[in-house]
Amino acid sequence: MNENRRWWVTIGVLMIGALLVVSQLYLTVPLLPGVAERYGVALSTASWVGGGFGLAFAVGNLVLGTVADRFDRRHLMAVGAMAGAVACLAAGAAGSFEVLLVVRVVQGFVVAAFPTVALAHVAAAVPPDRRAIGVTAVSSCFLLAGLVGQGYALSVDRALGWQWVFWLMAPLLAATAIAVLRLPETARTTTPRSFATLLGNRPLLAAYAGGVTLLLTFVGMYTAFNAVVAQRYGITEAGTLLLLRLPGLPGILLGALAGPMITRYGPYRVTMTALAAGAVGLAVEALAPTLPLLLLGSAVYVAGLAVAVPALVTIVGLAGGEARGAALAGHGFVVGLGGGLGPVVAAVLAPAGFTTICLLLGAILAAALTIIAVGPRPRIPVAA
Repeated sequence: MNENRRWWVTIGVLMIGALLVVSQLYLTVPLLPGVAERYGVALSTASWVGGGFGLAFAVGNLVLGTVADRFDRRHLMAVGAMAGAVACLAAGAAGSFEVLLVVRVVQGFVVAAFPTVALAHVAAAVPPDRRAIGVTAVSSCFLLAGLVGQGYALSVDRALGWQWVFWLMAPLLAATAIAVLRLPETARTTTPRSFATLLGNRPLLAAYAGGVTLLLTFVGMYTAFNAVVAQRYGITEAGTLLLLRLPGLPGILLGALAGPMITRYGPYRVTMTALAAGAVGLAVEALAPTLPLLLLGSAVYVAGLAVAVPALVTIVGLAGGEARGAALAGHGFVVGLGGGLGPVVAAVLAPAGFTTICLLLGAILAAALTIIAVGPRPRIPVAA
């Protein structure tokens, strides 16, 4: 295989793997009412099936991402994907809510071995002049997984039942593990650093303030979205709910093409513009009097967030310097932390209504934008 084709294959495998692995975080977003009914628990309690996964995913990113430089990255990603496959089988067979919750927490921790390590692997495996493309392509799948994961869960739950949402994922994750092992090996960092050594890195901490908002607002918004379209418009049918997520797809694709924008305008300018667009989109959703305006707001919001994801990853890599692996592990932690809190926040604030939830999430994005705008920055070259 020639060198050019080799790195494209690497990016493709890691994109598919990231899509499948990160989608595990979103599988339960449309399943929460069914989980609550099946096990006889409150919706706020059922939300911990997603929240527990997200928090464990955050811790797993911090632990496994930090030690990744000490091992063959391919082996770590493969173990995470294969362990995730086993956990999917166990989740579908869970006989009680407590068992399901424990399985999801364990799954969140083990699959965290994939996303952050995949970013570090692509940065090491892809030629420097193509690195931005590779990082942007893989990181864009983190948000695309939100739409794909929810759409997949809605479709399979309707056709076969919610257990099959997990069971059908198992062979896909196992195949991912096998494919990753066939990727080219990359050099390991000779002086791996722990995340603790970066706690004094102020530009990095400012970037983390943006990272924590990404999945917090994304998962939180879509958790509340399901309820509001049912209450206002009587939409509960799985196929229609899936269609209502399609307006976000063009924005996801825009995020996958964000590399040239980041190169031309710099990651800080792109990040601030993207977060501002996301906040505006949430405001439109909050105040939308009709379904078309609600969908327009969701499209603007998702587009902003999709561009912010790779831009923030770029900032984290620059701020981390030689400790890029540990810096990305910390980024994975704060992103996962937000993803774990998202469904819980939406469930707790549900009595306040969709408008309040969206306005609060928009304010969170605006606060992150402010911190990044006025916070310290590493020395980076910005194209004129």
